[in-house]
Amino acid sequence: MAKPGATSWGKQIAVIAVGVIVLVAGIYAFLEWQRSAPSTPVRDIRVQVAADGTTQELAPYTVCPLDEQCDGGDPPTLDAGEAKEMTITVPEEISSSGWRLLTIYDDPAANDERVFQSHEANEHTVDVAKDSGARLVVAEVSALEIDEGEDGEEIPVLATWSVALNGSDASGN
Repeated sequence: MAKPGATSWGKQIAVIAVGVIVLVAGIYAFLEWQRSAPSTPVRDIRVQVAADGTTQELAPYTVCPLDEQCDGGDPPTLDAGEAKEMTITVPEEISSSGWRLLTIYDDPAANDERVFQSHEANEHTVDVAKDSGARLVVAEVSALEIDEGEDGEEIPVLATWSVALNGSDASGN
């Protein structure tokens, strides 16, 4: 014969066990959904540049399979006007995995490259004109991303967003 109260303990343990199973299954389902959720395609990611009150969103200049070289033609231009600085802002899709900023000036000695680690920064400001008088000509953001190849397989690509500066300050006029 069962002791009084033994059945209530058994029921409590069963309820707790079912609760734990439901909780673990829910966490697993969420993590699986998050892992397989489609990310933004590289060609749809935009980088923002701003100078002298002008803001422009840049589409990727090139998206090249790793170890291949691509020619993107002429980059889009930003009218820098009388700006002293330009701000580059990258979205979470880029800043979460790290990115590189290359600034090219009309004096090669002033060229600069910054590498940002994962989540280190999503924005950086550069000088349009250096103290030496060198003027910014082109700024490029590059990031290693994953894209879908022609066969539907995921492949590593180097995506680059580029902008050339235009305007009286940037052109040296």
